[in-house]
Parts: sequence; structure tokens; C-alpha cells
Amino acid sequence: MDPRDRDRLDDLCSHHEIEQVILCLARATDRRDAEAIRACYHADAFDDHGAFQGSPAEFAEWVPKALAPFAATQHFLAPPRIEREGDVAYSETYCTAHHVFPPSDPGGERDSVMGLRYLDRFERRGGVWRIARRTCLWDYTYIVPISDKWPLGEGFRLGRAGREDPSYWR
Repeated sequence: MDPRDRDRLDDLCSHHEIEQVILCLARATDRRDAEAIRACYHADAFDDHGAFQGSPAEFAEWVPKALAPFAATQHFLAPPRIEREGDVAYSETYCTAHHVFPPSDPGGERDSVMGLRYLDRFERRGGVWRIARRTCLWDYTYIVPISDKWPLGEGFRLGRAGREDPSYWR
């Protein structure tokens, strides 16, 4: 294989592996899966979400507590922009996040919508890409009251936080 083709193949594979880590972290966050959150970071990484700053282990414990008031969350990600320099890569990922308060919340049922970006430094160690540093930037936020919604009847399977979610069934 031509060395240029080998470099291109490594670049494509690296971009795909990095994107998969970003997607896995969003899923782990929405499922509030601490183990899966930790797996997206190198153990000595640092996460700066503003309201939280610390290690992956601390972040993985913080997320389920921070999201506990919400009935559901969903993080919608745009394809990341990735710039790779050997075994280090930098990415910027746009995200629209929905955090839905339950009807029992004192403020009523509503959706807190956030536009944010993840700025990540990835490192490939032992052939594995993981986050070495994440900074979360907020671009906007607003809250939408939920007054009308489509009624989900008995035939609809609802998602839920944790490993009881049907996405874990195999």
C-alpha cells in the first residue's frame, strides 16, 4: 500500500473513532450511564462544563445527579469538525440539548433547550482515541412551556434513563 494511502486510511479511521466517542458520550449522558461516560475519557482527562470542572470519574458521578430533576434529556449532535495532528486531535461539535421537566415540577412541564458546543482534545494512547480534555460552551438557552403534546398511548414504548432503557436490550 502506498504510504499516502495508509495515511489517508489512518486519518479516516481516526475521524470515525473520534466521532463514535463523541456519540457514545451523548448517549451515555442521556442514559445517565456513569460507566459509559467514564469509558469516553482517558482516566487523567479533565472536563470543564462550567458548572462542573473535574475528572472523568467525578463527571460520571455528577451527570446523573445533575440530570435527576429531568424526565428526559436528548443531545442532538452535528457532525464534528476534527483536526488531527498525529496522535492528538481537536474537535468542535455543535449540540442542541433538550432537558424536559416532569409535570410534577413546581414550574410545570417544560423543555429547557440549549445550544452548545463541545471543544475536545483527543489523544490516541495504545491505539485508542479518548477525550483528554473537554470544554463545554453555551451559545444560547431558552425554556418552552409544554401545554399541548401528542398523547402516547399504551402501544408506545418509552425510553428511560439507565440500563432499563430498551437500547441496552440485545
